[in-house]
Amino acid sequence: MQKFIKETTKKKLVIPNAVLELSGLEKGEPVEIRVADDAVIILRKKMTAMELLRAIDSIQDAALALTLHIVNACGPCEDCSGDEECPADPSRTMTVIPDEVRKEVHIPEDAKLCAWPGDKPGTVTVGQADYRYDLTDVPAWELEILASHGVCLGSLEEILMAEDVVYGA
Repeated sequence: MQKFIKETTKKKLVIPNAVLELSGLEKGEPVEIRVADDAVIILRKKMTAMELLRAIDSIQDAALALTLHIVNACGPCEDCSGDEECPADPSRTMTVIPDEVRKEVHIPEDAKLCAWPGDKPGTVTVGQADYRYDLTDVPAWELEILASHGVCLGSLEEILMAEDVVYGA
């Protein structure tokens, strides 16, 4: 799969004819534009079964290449042994407080939470986190794939929380 870098303007994105020709699309051919989170996919409006299968294969190749960027950014998991659960597993680290308590202390419903030891023994203080994303924002199937490839989920969570750039530069 070839990659091209193209700047957008405030009004439009121009896709050169050469790019469309390399994809097999003909000038004037109607296309379907699919809008996704952080991506746009352009397909032929009508495709044969073989054309559709080739498009699926190309999209899966792109997904694999993008996944490798995350794998490389996070590195291998070295803290966990195969015998125990990952300490970064979202089900182990998720902090939950009742909605009515959130409202009372003015923490938005969608805000991330953090917990730390309270002032008195046996108490925990919970407050709004200063980050937007963590492992709870990653679909479970993606976490499973990354974990099966030995990716350090703790490192992934740090990257998510810091909102570090891991693709392009």
